[in-house]
Amino acid sequence: MSATLLDLTERLVPISDFSQGKAGKIFNDVAENNNEYIVLKNNQPTAVLISVNEYRDTQEKVAMLEKLLEKIENMRLLKLAESRVNSNTTSFESFVNEEGYSMEELEKLSESVEFE
Repeated sequence: MSATLLDLTERLVPISDFSQGKAGKIFNDVAENNNEYIVLKNNQPTAVLISVNEYRDTQEKVAMLEKLLEKIENMRLLKLAESRVNSNTTSFESFVNEEGYSMEELEKLSESVEFE
């Protein structure tokens, strides 16, 4: 664990280092060695510097995960729909009447509402 912590502290870079001529060395290290840096401003992490290849790889992984999550959500909704296929359903008008309203009352109410 101490090696990981040491590696992390070596990757912390104050933003002032960029204006003190160290930017070239940092950017070369990122591009050539695929190292990552955490940029500090007022001793707080504010940005992460990664190589273009790492960024592309990350974006591809994000896209794949989003597709996977969408498929999982579709499967969940399909199972929910299938579970409701044979259940008793009620028409909207019946629901409105059961709640003590009439369709005419809802129509009048909808005419009095403005959408912006």
